[in-house]
Amino acid sequence: MNRLITAALLCGLGATGIMASESVGAVFAATNDPNQNEIVMYSRSDTGALKYIGSFATGGRGEGGINDPLQAESSLLLSPDHKYLLAVNAGSSTISLFQVYSYGLQLLDKKPTQGGNPVSIAMHGDLVYVANVGGTYHTAGFWLKPWGELEFIPNSKQPLSGLDTEPGAIAFSPDGTKVIVTERQTSNIDVFSVAADGSLSGAKVTSAQGVEPFGAQFAASGALLVSEAGSGAVSSYEVNADNTLSVITSKSPSSGVATCWVISGGGYAYATSAITSSVSAYQLSATGALTPLGVTLKEPGNAKAIFPPVGVTAFPLDLELTPDNKFLYVVYSALGKVIGYSVGPNGTLTKVASVNAYTAQTGVEGLAVY
Repeated sequence: MNRLITAALLCGLGATGIMASESVGAVFAATNDPNQNEIVMYSRSDTGALKYIGSFATGGRGEGGINDPLQAESSLLLSPDHKYLLAVNAGSSTISLFQVYSYGLQLLDKKPTQGGNPVSIAMHGDLVYVANVGGTYHTAGFWLKPWGELEFIPNSKQPLSGLDTEPGAIAFSPDGTKVIVTERQTSNIDVFSVAADGSLSGAKVTSAQGVEPFGAQFAASGALLVSEAGSGAVSSYEVNADNTLSVITSKSPSSGVATCWVISGGGYAYATSAITSSVSAYQLSATGALTPLGVTLKEPGNAKAIFPPVGVTAFPLDLELTPDNKFLYVVYSALGKVIGYSVGPNGTLTKVASVNAYTAQTGVEGLAVY
């Protein structure tokens, strides 16, 4: 608790001019440090500006490396009520649970993930699932108990379509009845049914529309959005009752190469392309259909240029929208920054915040926002 108290005393007027009383949310980023993984926390004002709160150890080790060491989406995850924060510790094969306060984080629990190299987390209600790269079984489930403890579900371990699948993301359907996992190595998408006891069954494997399905997120409509690193595109699917997938939009092109992370909200979807340092925008229909809006990095004055260029080596990774869809935040691994943008008409982005969250190119990965 001393660390929390110290952090609380530091929440006065900071360099960005945010008073603690003006904070409407927070931004969290994981260092993924191989010696001691930590969560860096910032308060967020109603203008999108950020102020440093503190760094909080997960009790585990990260993967380390240079850029995109986890090669996965959702390695850091907030509960919908913003009460809890979950983080993978890929280097020590554990998952950490924090209580979230306006002035800092309190570590509540840390558990083994029942497999090696956990990379992605999903949550629905009090049910938590993690995807592991290593081991015979690639999923593991936990009940989040009311007193802040993770309880492993013994029959939650499930294999994917093979041993060397390299999962990129795990996600719950909006109603919590399905869990999906993307397989980067095999270009497959697995869909499982979720039973009342938290176990998974009825796995169906569908070939993705594009090459190397990476990030995944369910839109409010229930449509599954999947970014495709090898195709530089985003596809959308309907998840059927029998765990098969029906295509809504196939390989909607992005503005760059290695399109790995995807997020949606407010009628738009955004995807980052790491190698070309671009963020692409899409119109997202009520049925989950994707229409690219166009991003022109070479002509930032163009009406369709929704993303001001940061630099060809910036290496954007994770991205998250605030719950009201007014702000988008992006991790830039090669810059060591988290940059925030306000979302304007037609999905346009205007830079409103930039913080040096890490040392550049230290293997950072993970972002959560409210």
